[in-house]
Parts: sequence; structure tokens; C-alpha cells
Amino acid sequence: MRQASQLVRPSGDGSRRVGCAVLAMLVLSAGCRSSDQRPPAPPDPAPLTISLAHLRHLGRTVTVNGRPVRVVSLYAEAPDYAPVGSPARDGYEGIASVDDAARAAVVFLRAWEMTGDSLARSDAEGLLAFVTAMEQGDGEFVNFVDARGRLNLTAPSSRKSMSYWGARAIWALGEGVRVLGPAAFDSLPYARAVLSRAVSRAEREIADGRLIGGSATATSELLLGLVALHRREPSPAIADLAARTAALLVPLSPEGTTTAPWGGRVDRAREDWHAWGTRSVEALALAAVELQRPDLATAARREADELWGRFMMAGQVPALVSSGGTVTWYPQIAYGIGPIVEGYLALASATGESRYAALAGLSATWFLGANVASVAMYDSASGRTFDGIDAPVDGQTAATINRNSGAESTIEALLALQQVARDPEALAYVRYHPVAAAGTRVDSPPAARRWTGPNGAAVTITRGASGLSMSLADSVPTIRLTYWPAANPTEVEVATVLVAQWNAANPGIQVTMQPLPAGRSSEEVLLAAIVARATPDVSSNVSSALLARLVRAGGVVRLDDRAATSARLLERTSPAMRAPLQLPDGGIYAFPWKTNPAMLMYNVDLLQAAHVAPPRTQDEMLDAFRRLARDTDDDGRADRWPFWATLKTTWFERFYDFYPLYLANSRGVTLVQGDSVVFDNPAAVAAMEMLRRGFADGTLPKSNFALGRDPFADGTVAMKIIGPWFVRELDAIKSPGLRYDVVPVPAMEGTPPGERYAFGDLRSIAVFSTTRHPDAAARFVAFLTSPEADRMLIEAASQLPYRRGLSGDPRFVAALARWPTLATYATFVEHTRDLDIDPDVVEMFDLLSEAYEESAVYGTRPVKSALARAAREAQRLVDAR
Repeated sequence: MRQASQLVRPSGDGSRRVGCAVLAMLVLSAGCRSSDQRPPAPPDPAPLTISLAHLRHLGRTVTVNGRPVRVVSLYAEAPDYAPVGSPARDGYEGIASVDDAARAAVVFLRAWEMTGDSLARSDAEGLLAFVTAMEQGDGEFVNFVDARGRLNLTAPSSRKSMSYWGARAIWALGEGVRVLGPAAFDSLPYARAVLSRAVSRAEREIADGRLIGGSATATSELLLGLVALHRREPSPAIADLAARTAALLVPLSPEGTTTAPWGGRVDRAREDWHAWGTRSVEALALAAVELQRPDLATAARREADELWGRFMMAGQVPALVSSGGTVTWYPQIAYGIGPIVEGYLALASATGESRYAALAGLSATWFLGANVASVAMYDSASGRTFDGIDAPVDGQTAATINRNSGAESTIEALLALQQVARDPEALAYVRYHPVAAAGTRVDSPPAARRWTGPNGAAVTITRGASGLSMSLADSVPTIRLTYWPAANPTEVEVATVLVAQWNAANPGIQVTMQPLPAGRSSEEVLLAAIVARATPDVSSNVSSALLARLVRAGGVVRLDDRAATSARLLERTSPAMRAPLQLPDGGIYAFPWKTNPAMLMYNVDLLQAAHVAPPRTQDEMLDAFRRLARDTDDDGRADRWPFWATLKTTWFERFYDFYPLYLANSRGVTLVQGDSVVFDNPAAVAAMEMLRRGFADGTLPKSNFALGRDPFADGTVAMKIIGPWFVRELDAIKSPGLRYDVVPVPAMEGTPPGERYAFGDLRSIAVFSTTRHPDAAARFVAFLTSPEADRMLIEAASQLPYRRGLSGDPRFVAALARWPTLATYATFVEHTRDLDIDPDVVEMFDLLSEAYEESAVYGTRPVKSALARAAREAQRLVDAR
């Protein structure tokens, strides 16, 4: 977890208990909550708006080496902001550069990753085309072109080399592989060949012990590219090169931090530390996670804890710090602020310490007006970021604003703010302001600095031996929330730990945890609580079947438009993962928490003994049925069965037979599309027909197994469709020596492997509309779905967070290895489909269960006819609404 111990706060009263543990006492629960008469806190600010408009305004198409590509104009001058090229003072370098285009490509790639904006993807691909066109066939790059696309081969800032622009090219191309995926990246002309040559050329510099371009900045950006590449395409060679690149950066920050530049990483001894592009903290922290090297995070901390800590105390970031301690305060530019924001966020991810995320948010306030000029440098309406804050001139006492808005300032602001927008803890502080004026001493800064937020909250930062600590002031009344997790012991255990950590770190928002009453389904309990007007503020384990009814009744709060949960959704999910959760108004009304991708679990030894390979198609599964059925005692009746398909017609039993088989066939199409019922289709027929043939052939049993007994755990059944939650249960109940594994649910012939979806059985976290503190509740939900909480869920419960890239995320590798087969389950998290969020979905599954019973189990009606009748009845339900 992000360690609460690093947030030093006044103790709060977290001991209030609610004695409402059973359904019969729900009204008492409402009474307990109503005794808190404090007014609700002011709402949190809206999510941060990221505008790409000005960056697109700077774009233009040019032809380089016969290829049409996109570039970013270097400058745009106020007041009309017409894009222009390099001025005379810079030697007329050109109209655009790889330096800017590569970083802009990263902005657009991340925008597409976060929002699914196809235009952002197109912008990114056009910029990557420019980057590849500037490579000279040997892994070296030229930097500048003019308006006609001619390369500047003579300027020192453009010459063919492996320098800043080469490192940034690798960064952009590495991000291209990570975000687009290898197949899509390889479809970009020349991209793979250029990346391979560039990495090989950079490797020669690293092998000779040379910083790229003689710069810690450029070398750090190379490392960012290698880390991104390794994330999507792990390889020993890239891991080794990344480790050797990091090894060059580590000693540039001296172990001792008692003298200037106080742990700041410099290119060589006795040189000035400069703010511009100080990305070594970010690069080392991300490498620490990707390479599983905690020592790199320790090295990254030095600059952040000591030098940046002094900046936080001073209240501003200087341009330069000399080895003698002399500070040059101006200009202050986005290129100096943004990398600090991103560095703090990378440290938060690498260390789990929430103080770093909070410091990232406070650092980012520079963009929104908390700076020496008290001017918002970033404008969310236009997407412009002013080019900087300059020293006072002509005897003035106030700093002056350079209101031009060129490529670098715009890009660097967007890179930083994109990351803030997806971190709830950083976002909570991004609109704070320091109380006192900025100081001018870095050698002896103030011991503490106080900041105030828009909702009346305040935070005080102090410097200590281990860096900065934060104390939240009790400037607003304590908010009290109630939280109901599911009643099963494992989830109660996880919830107990999480609530304790939250309460320790958040004295102003205290949570009381009460498990849902045991012995009843979550749906029944919550519906009863709604009737009794005794709903909690927050409840987890909410199914999609219940959510549709809650939304129709206006019982839950929309979460994708609240700052904390909006940020967490961007951090945790892709646009494709969010799309099925959106209601017709585009809103998401419960936070997707955990998913249970249904896979085919099989007994390894039983299949090997029958010479059966794990089935990939439903035809192979039928063949396996015939070969696995056994009469072991020669009484003329089978007593060992290939597959468990229950005879029960309770609606949710179809989660373990028909529905997963249907989704595997349908390429993710669910039961309802808009106002049309669509399950009367070949995918449904094939799934139901396979089950019918199993029952008709006598290879599936027409009787239920004894209550309390799991026939897979004792070897009676060779295969079952089940989710990862069963792995933990199986560990406790399985027969000694049982060996098992999982494969995707078989699909009908002709279904491409990449288009097979698993049933997700998604569970969400809801904030109920009866809460008087929806924003505080949303912040708690964001905490419950943080990477650290997700890791705890995996380790303790063998359940999988609804999180993109889970199977390849190095933060979760050890947790997934805690349970057999869990890593395989994790590969399907992004390829799941749940129930339709439809108020009549339970009734639709009842109709499917009737069709299953009459057509598959007993064969009294043909499969096509039974499904057609079920679909007609389901359509009547939809039409009647």
C-alpha cells in the first residue's frame, strides 16, 4: 500500500462503531447515520480538462524524404498565436524538430490510450512517421526541417547524431509499441526497423559508458523509451540495456546531500543543476518497477527528497542551482516544472508512498496559478501553456509572463497534466495555493509551508531527514462514511485493513466498515436497505444485474464525472473496458472493481490419462466429453464425468455453462444491443447445441451432485467453467495430488483466438445517492481501487482487479504468482464481457434457463426454437419499458 506512515497527521476518531450487523437492524443503521448533523462538505473540483486544441493548432503537414508526415511548429506568438519557425536568435534552425515531434507523439499516444480519441491516434502516427523519416539509416537522427521538409544538416542542434533528438525518438517509438501494441506498431512504415537501429546505436553509447548527448536528460529519456518497450515486449536484451542505462544515471546524484546541489543529478561534477528536462527521477523510478530493482527507486529518491524538497519549501522551482549553491530563479518554464510533477508520480508508483503523489499535485499547481506571478500558465479551454515566467524588468517588482505558447511549453504541460489527471491523490491537490509568498533561499528554506485548498482544507509540509512529510489540518468538520463490503471472510479481512489505512491517513474523512449481513445475497440486502432508506454511503460487490435496477431507481451516484473516480478510471481502464459500462447518457454509475474471467479449468491427470488435449473448440470439447466419461466400477453407469453442467435453472447458473460458451462464440456480443435483444443468433445456437449433444449422448449427467460437494475438487468431474475466485477455495478443498490448469473457454470453429471473450462476472463499487458526501465517498472508492489495494485483493482473495495490462504489469507479478493459474486468468481481464446493464437482465437469464432446460437438458424443444421463443419474450420485456 502507499504507506500511511509517511503521511504524518493529527489523530482522528475512527473508533465509532455501528451495531447494525444484520438485515433486521437496517433501520437502526439509518438511525445511527442520521445522528451526524454536520453539514456536507463543499464539493471537490471537477476533473482536470486536458485540451489538445493548441497542440493540434501547431501541427502542419510537410513532406520529408518523399513521405507526407506531421510536424509541430516550434513557436506561436501572442496575441494571434500563429505557428512560426525558429527565429534569428536560434540561427533559423527550421520550422519543426524531432525534439518536439517525439514528445508530442507521446502526448497523443497517451491521449488515445486514456480516451480512445481516434484523432489523437492519427496525430501520433503522423508524428511517428516524421520521427522515422529523420533517421539516417544508421540509428542516428537529424533534428530540424524547414517548411519545405528539407533537413538542416549543419546546425549544432540538428546534426546527425545520437543525441537528445535520438533519445526522444526512442522514447516516442517505445511508447508507440507500448500503447499501440506490437502488431499495430509494425504496420507503421519503417517504424520497427528505425527503432531497432536506434536502440542498437544508443547501446553503443551506453556500452562505452557515455551519456546520450553527454546529458542526464537525454539519457533519462532513452531509459523511458526502453522501459516502455520492455513493458509491452519484455526481453532480456532490452532489460539489460535499460539496467546499464540506469547505472550511468545513478552516480550522477551523489550519495551525500549536505552540499549543493543537494542530491540533484548533474551531467558531470561541479556543473550546474538545471530544471529543464530533469527526468532522471521519473526514469529511474519507472525502471525500478519494470526491472524489479528497488535500488533504482532509492537512487531516484535522493534528488526528490532533498533538492526538490527544498524547492517545495521555497515555494518555487529555480532554473539553475550551481555547485556552490548560487540559485538562478528565472526563467521558470513548463519544461522545468513538468518533469518534477512526473518524477513525483513515478516515485509514488515505485514506492507506494502517497506523499509523492500529493507533492506531484502541489507541484502541478504552478500550471493553474500557484506561481510567483499568480497567473494560470495552462488554459484548459484553448490548451495553451504560456512560455514561461521571467524575472522582473525595468525596475518592476513582479515577475513577468511570456505569453507566447510554443511547442515545448505546450507539450511539457500536457505530459505532466495528463499524468495528474489519472492520479486521484495528485488531483486532490492540484488546485491548492501556498499561503505565504515564495521564498528565495534554497540553502536554508523555511521549515514548513502551508497550502490551502478550494474546499477549505489545508495541508502543511515540513522537511525532515527522510524528505517531506505532510500534516492535514482539521480546518473542516470530520466527514463520516459507512462502507458495506461483501460478508465473506476474505473480503471482510481485506476491507478491514484498507479502512484502517484510510482512516489513519484521512482524519477528515472517517469510514466505518460493516459487512453486508451474511446468509443473504448482496442484491437482496441492498434492495432491502433502499426500501428502509438505510443504504450505506459506499458498498462493494455490486453486480451489474443489481446496478441496472439501482440506476433506474436513481439510487446511485454517477462516478465518471467526479474528480477522484474519474482519475482512477483513466489510470485503471482503457476506453474499450469502459465502453460496456456506460449507460445511454454516457455515464458510469458504479466503479468497476473486480472481474472473474470464466475459463475452462481441467484436471491435468484425467485428461492425460484419456489422451485428451485441453479443448480449443466446442467440437473438440464434445470429443473430449465422449473420451472422458467413465464407468469405473463396471456397474453399467458412468460415475466419472467430463464436465459439470448443472440441471438447476436458477438464472445465475448459466454463468457456468451457456453464457461463457455463448460469449466465446459471439466475439463479445452480449444479449442486448440498444433496445434490441440479439441472442437469437448462431453463437447462441452453437453453445446450446453443444450442451444438448452432451446430455443426449449421456456424457453429461442428468442429475445434480450432492450439496456441499465439489465434484471437480474430488476428481469426479474433469472440467468446469469457473472464475479465479475458485482457485483460493480449491486450494482448501481439493483432493491431495490434484493437478489442474486453465485454458480459454472453447469457441465454435472459425472464431479467431484474439476475438474470444470470457464472461467477466464483474463486481463494482457503488456510491448511493442517499450520501451527503458524494465527493468524499468518491475519494474513498478511488482508494479502494488503487494499485496497492488491487495487489491486496489478488494476494488475499485470488480475485482480479478490472485493470488494463494486469498480466504484464510488474507491480502485480508477485501477487499473481501467489495462486496457481491466476496469471493465466489475468490475461483475459481486458477481454471480458459482463451482463448487460439492463433492468430486465435477470428475467432474460430466466428465459434462457428455461430454454436450456427444455432444449439442452431434456430435448423437448429444438434448440433454435427454444432460443427464438426466449428472445421474443425478452424483446417484449424491453418493448414494455
